[in-house]
Amino acid sequence: MKRVSTKIRCFMSLLLLAFILSTILAVPLPAQASSQEKVVLAKGTVYATNMYIIRSGKPGPVVMIVGGVHGNEPAGYIAAGRMINTEIKKGTLIVLPRANKRAVERSVRYYKGHGDLNRDFPTSKYGAADGTLARAIWAAVKKYDVDYLMDMHEGYNYAKLQSSSSVGQSLIYYPTGYFRSTVSSIVYKLNSYISTNYKEFSLLRYPTRGSLSRAAGQYLGIKSFIFETCTKQTLSTRLNYQQKAAKTLLSKLNML
Repeated sequence: MKRVSTKIRCFMSLLLLAFILSTILAVPLPAQASSQEKVVLAKGTVYATNMYIIRSGKPGPVVMIVGGVHGNEPAGYIAAGRMINTEIKKGTLIVLPRANKRAVERSVRYYKGHGDLNRDFPTSKYGAADGTLARAIWAAVKKYDVDYLMDMHEGYNYAKLQSSSSVGQSLIYYPTGYFRSTVSSIVYKLNSYISTNYKEFSLLRYPTRGSLSRAAGQYLGIKSFIFETCTKQTLSTRLNYQQKAAKTLLSKLNML
Protein backbone atom coordinates (compact mmCIF):
# COMPACT_ATOMS: atom_id res chain seq x y z
CA MET A 1 0.00 0.00 0.00
CA LYS A 2 2.84 2.37 0.77
CA ARG A 3 4.30 1.79 -2.66
CA VAL A 4 0.96 2.53 -4.33
CA SER A 5 0.47 5.62 -2.18
CA THR A 6 3.94 6.90 -3.09
CA LYS A 7 3.23 6.36 -6.79
CA ILE A 8 -0.04 8.25 -6.48
CA ARG A 9 1.70 11.18 -4.75
CA CYS A 10 4.38 11.29 -7.46
CA PHE A 11 1.73 11.19 -10.16
CA MET A 12 -0.26 13.98 -8.53
CA SER A 13 2.92 16.07 -8.16
CA LEU A 14 3.66 15.66 -11.86
CA LEU A 15 0.11 16.64 -12.73
CA LEU A 16 0.38 19.74 -10.55
CA LEU A 17 3.72 20.68 -12.15
CA ALA A 18 2.26 20.20 -15.62
CA PHE A 19 -0.70 22.39 -14.70
CA ILE A 20 1.53 25.16 -13.35
CA LEU A 21 3.76 25.12 -16.46
CA SER A 22 0.79 25.14 -18.84
CA THR A 23 -0.69 28.09 -16.95
CA ILE A 24 2.57 30.05 -17.14
CA LEU A 25 3.06 29.31 -20.83
CA ALA A 26 -0.55 30.21 -21.62
CA VAL A 27 -0.09 33.77 -20.32
CA PRO A 28 0.89 35.94 -23.32
CA LEU A 29 4.04 37.97 -23.04
CA PRO A 30 3.46 41.72 -22.93
CA ALA A 31 3.72 43.28 -26.39
CA GLN A 32 6.64 45.58 -27.03
CA ALA A 33 5.57 49.19 -27.47
CA SER A 34 6.12 50.98 -30.75
CA SER A 35 8.82 53.65 -30.65
CA GLN A 36 10.68 56.23 -32.69
CA GLU A 37 14.37 56.97 -32.34
CA LYS A 38 16.42 59.73 -33.94
CA VAL A 39 20.07 59.06 -34.67
CA VAL A 40 22.62 61.33 -36.30
CA LEU A 41 24.74 59.98 -39.11
CA ALA A 42 28.24 61.37 -39.60
CA LYS A 43 27.85 63.00 -36.19
CA GLY A 44 30.38 65.71 -35.39
CA THR A 45 31.11 66.45 -39.06
CA VAL A 46 29.76 69.00 -41.53
CA TYR A 47 27.80 66.15 -43.13
CA ALA A 48 25.78 65.32 -39.98
CA THR A 49 22.18 64.45 -40.84
CA ASN A 50 19.23 62.97 -38.97
CA MET A 51 17.91 59.46 -39.49
CA TYR A 52 14.67 58.20 -37.92
CA ILE A 53 13.96 54.64 -36.81
CA ILE A 54 10.29 53.71 -36.36
CA ARG A 55 9.87 50.37 -34.59
CA SER A 56 6.47 48.69 -34.44
CA GLY A 57 7.46 46.44 -31.55
CA LYS A 58 6.54 43.37 -33.64
CA PRO A 59 8.75 41.17 -35.83
CA GLY A 60 8.83 42.01 -39.52
CA PRO A 61 10.88 43.45 -42.39
CA VAL A 62 13.30 46.34 -42.04
CA VAL A 63 12.53 48.95 -44.72
CA MET A 64 14.76 51.96 -45.35
CA ILE A 65 13.55 55.04 -47.25
CA VAL A 66 16.15 57.57 -48.38
CA GLY A 67 15.64 61.05 -49.80
CA GLY A 68 17.93 63.96 -50.56
CA VAL A 69 20.87 62.08 -52.04
CA HIS A 70 20.68 64.86 -54.63
CA GLY A 71 19.89 68.23 -53.10
CA ASN A 72 18.06 69.63 -56.15
CA GLU A 73 15.37 66.91 -56.14
CA PRO A 74 12.82 68.26 -53.63
CA ALA A 75 10.05 65.70 -54.14
CA GLY A 76 12.43 63.02 -52.89
CA TYR A 77 13.51 64.65 -49.66
CA ILE A 78 10.13 66.23 -48.85
CA ALA A 79 8.26 62.95 -49.41
CA ALA A 80 10.82 61.06 -47.34
CA GLY A 81 10.40 63.61 -44.56
CA ARG A 82 6.65 63.01 -44.58
CA MET A 83 7.22 59.30 -43.95
CA ILE A 84 8.77 59.94 -40.53
CA ASN A 85 5.44 59.76 -38.69
CA THR A 86 4.16 56.65 -40.48
CA GLU A 87 2.51 54.16 -38.13
CA ILE A 88 3.47 50.60 -38.99
CA LYS A 89 1.87 47.34 -37.82
CA LYS A 90 5.02 45.24 -37.86
CA GLY A 91 8.72 45.43 -38.59
CA THR A 92 10.89 48.54 -38.66
CA LEU A 93 10.87 51.61 -40.89
CA ILE A 94 14.06 53.65 -41.21
CA VAL A 95 13.84 57.08 -42.84
CA LEU A 96 16.84 59.14 -43.93
CA PRO A 97 15.06 62.21 -45.37
CA ARG A 98 17.99 64.51 -46.13
CA ALA A 99 20.88 62.20 -46.88
CA ASN A 100 23.01 64.96 -48.40
CA LYS A 101 21.89 67.79 -46.11
CA ARG A 102 24.50 70.28 -47.32
CA ALA A 103 23.30 69.89 -50.91
CA VAL A 104 19.65 70.04 -49.89
CA GLU A 105 20.21 73.30 -48.00
CA ARG A 106 21.67 74.83 -51.19
CA SER A 107 19.28 73.16 -53.66
CA VAL A 108 22.17 71.73 -55.69
CA ARG A 109 22.80 68.20 -56.94
CA TYR A 110 25.93 67.98 -54.82
CA TYR A 111 27.88 70.51 -52.82
CA LYS A 112 31.25 71.76 -53.97
CA GLY A 113 34.25 70.00 -52.51
CA HIS A 114 32.50 66.65 -52.61
CA GLY A 115 31.42 64.59 -55.60
CA ASP A 116 28.09 63.01 -56.47
CA LEU A 117 26.87 61.04 -53.43
CA ASN A 118 24.98 58.75 -55.82
CA ARG A 119 28.33 57.49 -57.12
CA ASP A 120 30.11 57.13 -53.76
CA PHE A 121 28.96 53.66 -52.72
CA PRO A 122 30.91 50.41 -53.24
CA THR A 123 31.37 49.17 -56.80
CA SER A 124 32.79 45.78 -55.81
CA LYS A 125 31.96 43.14 -53.20
CA TYR A 126 34.81 44.09 -50.90
CA GLY A 127 34.94 47.75 -51.86
CA ALA A 128 34.35 50.65 -49.49
CA ALA A 129 32.13 53.69 -49.71
CA ASP A 130 33.92 56.89 -50.68
CA GLY A 131 33.87 59.81 -48.26
CA THR A 132 32.61 60.49 -44.75
CA LEU A 133 28.92 60.77 -45.64
CA ALA A 134 28.68 57.70 -47.87
CA ARG A 135 30.59 55.63 -45.33
CA ALA A 136 28.19 56.67 -42.55
CA ILE A 137 25.11 55.80 -44.65
CA TRP A 138 26.61 52.49 -45.78
CA ALA A 139 27.46 51.57 -42.19
CA ALA A 140 23.87 52.31 -41.11
CA VAL A 141 22.43 50.11 -43.87
CA LYS A 142 24.56 47.21 -42.63
CA LYS A 143 24.10 47.93 -38.92
CA TYR A 144 20.29 47.84 -39.07
CA ASP A 145 20.21 44.79 -41.36
CA VAL A 146 17.96 46.43 -43.95
CA ASP A 147 15.75 44.10 -46.04
CA TYR A 148 14.21 46.63 -48.45
CA LEU A 149 15.56 50.00 -49.59
CA MET A 150 13.81 52.77 -51.54
CA ASP A 151 15.89 55.72 -52.75
CA MET A 152 13.73 58.70 -53.79
CA HIS A 153 14.97 60.75 -56.77
CA GLU A 154 13.77 63.05 -59.55
CA GLY A 155 14.51 63.30 -63.27
CA TYR A 156 13.84 65.99 -65.85
CA ASN A 157 11.95 63.94 -68.42
CA TYR A 158 9.14 61.38 -68.63
CA ALA A 159 10.90 58.84 -70.83
CA LYS A 160 14.41 57.43 -70.77
CA LEU A 161 16.65 59.32 -73.17
CA GLN A 162 19.38 57.48 -75.06
CA SER A 163 21.23 60.75 -75.64
CA SER A 164 21.66 61.50 -71.93
CA SER A 165 21.78 59.91 -68.49
CA SER A 166 18.09 60.69 -67.87
CA VAL A 167 16.15 57.57 -66.88
CA GLY A 168 12.75 59.24 -67.11
CA GLN A 169 9.83 58.67 -64.78
CA SER A 170 10.75 55.21 -63.56
CA LEU A 171 11.36 52.61 -60.92
CA ILE A 172 14.84 51.12 -61.29
CA TYR A 173 15.38 47.98 -59.25
CA TYR A 174 18.15 45.54 -58.58
CA PRO A 175 16.82 42.05 -59.38
CA THR A 176 17.22 40.22 -56.07
CA GLY A 177 15.18 37.05 -55.53
CA TYR A 178 11.49 37.42 -56.42
CA PHE A 179 11.52 41.20 -56.12
CA ARG A 180 10.15 41.85 -59.62
CA SER A 181 6.58 41.03 -58.62
CA THR A 182 6.73 43.59 -55.79
CA VAL A 183 8.12 46.45 -57.89
CA SER A 184 5.82 45.58 -60.80
CA SER A 185 2.83 46.01 -58.51
CA ILE A 186 4.11 49.45 -57.44
CA VAL A 187 4.43 50.61 -61.05
CA TYR A 188 1.05 49.11 -61.98
CA LYS A 189 -0.64 50.88 -59.07
CA LEU A 190 0.87 54.27 -59.97
CA ASN A 191 0.12 53.95 -63.67
CA SER A 192 -3.51 53.21 -62.86
CA TYR A 193 -3.80 56.89 -61.84
CA ILE A 194 -2.17 58.21 -65.04
CA SER A 195 -4.29 58.71 -68.16
CA THR A 196 -1.51 59.86 -70.51
CA ASN A 197 0.66 57.01 -71.80
CA TYR A 198 3.93 58.91 -72.16
CA LYS A 199 3.71 60.02 -68.52
CA GLU A 200 3.54 56.47 -67.15
CA PHE A 201 6.28 54.99 -64.99
CA SER A 202 8.70 52.55 -66.59
CA LEU A 203 10.12 49.52 -64.82
CA LEU A 204 13.87 49.31 -65.36
CA ARG A 205 16.61 47.07 -64.01
CA TYR A 206 20.00 47.83 -62.56
CA PRO A 207 20.49 51.19 -60.82
CA THR A 208 23.69 52.97 -61.83
CA ARG A 209 26.97 51.67 -60.43
CA GLY A 210 28.10 53.54 -57.34
CA SER A 211 24.55 54.35 -56.25
CA LEU A 212 23.28 53.33 -52.84
CA SER A 213 20.55 51.22 -54.39
CA ARG A 214 22.92 49.32 -56.69
CA ALA A 215 25.48 48.64 -53.96
CA ALA A 216 22.81 47.54 -51.47
CA GLY A 217 21.22 45.15 -53.96
CA GLN A 218 24.36 43.73 -55.51
CA TYR A 219 26.62 43.39 -52.48
CA LEU A 220 24.27 43.10 -49.49
CA GLY A 221 21.37 41.20 -51.07
CA ILE A 222 18.90 43.95 -50.16
CA LYS A 223 15.77 44.30 -52.29
CA SER A 224 16.39 47.84 -53.43
CA PHE A 225 15.23 50.38 -55.99
CA ILE A 226 15.53 53.99 -57.11
CA PHE A 227 12.24 55.79 -57.65
CA GLU A 228 12.26 58.71 -60.11
CA THR A 229 9.53 61.29 -60.64
CA CYS A 230 9.53 63.85 -63.46
CA THR A 231 10.13 67.50 -62.57
CA LYS A 232 7.89 68.65 -65.47
CA GLN A 233 4.94 67.95 -63.17
CA THR A 234 3.81 70.00 -60.18
CA LEU A 235 5.58 69.37 -56.90
CA SER A 236 2.34 68.17 -55.29
CA THR A 237 1.90 65.54 -58.03
CA ARG A 238 5.46 64.32 -57.61
CA LEU A 239 5.09 64.16 -53.82
CA ASN A 240 1.91 62.17 -54.25
CA TYR A 241 3.69 59.63 -56.50
CA GLN A 242 6.64 59.29 -54.14
CA GLN A 243 4.44 58.68 -51.12
CA LYS A 244 2.13 56.29 -53.00
CA ALA A 245 5.12 54.24 -54.10
CA ALA A 246 6.49 54.06 -50.55
CA LYS A 247 3.14 53.17 -49.03
CA THR A 248 2.44 50.57 -51.70
CA LEU A 249 5.73 48.89 -50.79
CA LEU A 250 4.85 48.94 -47.09
CA SER A 251 1.36 47.63 -47.81
CA LYS A 252 2.76 44.77 -49.91
CA LEU A 253 4.86 43.83 -46.88
CA ASN A 254 1.76 44.01 -44.62
CA MET A 255 3.34 46.80 -42.59
CA LEU A 256 0.41 49.23 -43.01
